[in-house]
Order: sequence, then structure tokens, then C-alpha cells
Amino acid sequence: MSERLKNTTLIIAGHGSSKSPNMARPARKHAQYIREKNIFADVRTAFWKEEIQLKDALNGVESDEVVIVPNLACTGHINKVVIPREIGLDGALTLRGTQKIHLCEPVGEHPSLPKLIADRLKVVMEERKIAPDETTVFLVAHGNPNPERPASHDTTVMMATRIYQHYQTQAILPAFIEEKPFLHGWKNRTTSPNVIVLPFMIAAGVHGAKDIPNFIGVQPNEEEAEKMREDGIPAGPYMMGKQKIWLMRAMGSHPGIADFIIDIALRRLDKA
Repeated sequence: MSERLKNTTLIIAGHGSSKSPNMARPARKHAQYIREKNIFADVRTAFWKEEIQLKDALNGVESDEVVIVPNLACTGHINKVVIPREIGLDGALTLRGTQKIHLCEPVGEHPSLPKLIADRLKVVMEERKIAPDETTVFLVAHGNPNPERPASHDTTVMMATRIYQHYQTQAILPAFIEEKPFLHGWKNRTTSPNVIVLPFMIAAGVHGAKDIPNFIGVQPNEEEAEKMREDGIPAGPYMMGKQKIWLMRAMGSHPGIADFIIDIALRRLDKA
């Protein structure tokens, strides 16, 4: 396999944003980490909404094989439609002359992700002496008001259940920005003394910096926001009546995601 990998380019494909410079940072950090391991012939990033764009992802790629791992939370519209359309793929396997291009499942569907999130949640709560049986965790995703695109909703509900199987708190509840149950209605769903807000997003971008805090009713200062974004240090606690609120960094920024990307790529090649 090692010789094959030396003739394989890994492309981490994401959404990106023309408005939020932080949207693509997790993917670029993961790419740098993987690049330094010297496993693949090359490691690149490509995005729908910023440079390098998906439509240019294969420019100059001459390796025998290419593995594209979507840095996304679920198999939704971007994974199934946008990435294949923009890159010009036929599906899971595309042949261009002698070059084989593999499109993988997204990072958010890696089987070890629920445990990774649960472990991180446990560390955060133990460090702050937050009692699990007095804590509600809101797992926050983007969601989609279009009923024909249920992927974000369904994946988040399932993820909340799987996280709870690894680490039990009073409740782990799904919440959404653009569909029911809305995050801004969180007060109507819990009376627990402690509330932890955890974005189930690969890169929270504007949602993590502005929308989620606004919907919760808190606003981290610049120092708190930077520590959360760069170092993964949760912001808070903030007092909301008798409840304490903490905001966690989007899980897509966790360093362990890079190893998931490698694993997804290797498993796809092993099956091919």
C-alpha cells in the first residue's frame, strides 16, 4: 500500500466561505498535518466558496490515483451533488485516462466520531467540574428547512444518540439554526443548571462566531473567541438566569479529524 500511496494525491474538499476567513482553516490545518506525515504524493484542499475552488481541484494533479475526502458533517447536497458537479466526477469512482479518482464518504460519518466527541465532552466537563447529571448538551447543526434535504437533521439526531451511548449527561439534544427544533428555543427544552453548546459542524465560520452565541444570548469577547477557535478552550461560563452556559469549538477543528481523513482515504483505496 505504501508504494501505492506515493502515487496517490489526497484532496480534502470543503464548503469554504467568501465571508468568513475561518471557515477553511480546519481543512488547511488537517492538510498540513497529513502533509507532514509524508504518506501521500500530495495533499491539497479545495472549496466550493473560496480558493482553491473545487472546479480547479484536479489542475496539475498527475498522480495515478486521487482520493477526495469531503470535510463535511454528513452526506448531503454538497457531498452528493456539488462536489461531483464542480470537479466533474461520475460517482464514487471516476476514470480519466489511466487516472483513478475516488470520492469518499464525508468525515462526519466516520464511525469513531461519536466517541471522539464524547471523549472531548468528558474532558471539558471534568476539567470544569461540571456534573453530568446536571448538564444538558445541545448538539447544534445547520439544518435545512427543505424537507427534501433531511441529511443534516437525521445525522445530527443520530449523532446525539451515539454520543450519549459513550458519555451520559442529563440529556444530549439536537438543535438547529435553520429548522426545528431551533437553537434559539433552547430555554424551553431544559431547566438543567448547566448547558453546553457544541456545534456539530466541520467549520463553524459565521455560525460559530455570531449565530450560535446570538441564539443562546451570550457574546464571547475577542480573547475568548480566539482561545476557543485556536486552542479549543470553551468560552464561559455565562450566567443566564440560574443556568451556566458554555460554548465549545466546532468538532471539525479537533486535531483527531485529520487522522479520520487519513483512515477514510486508506479504507477507500483498500476497497478499490
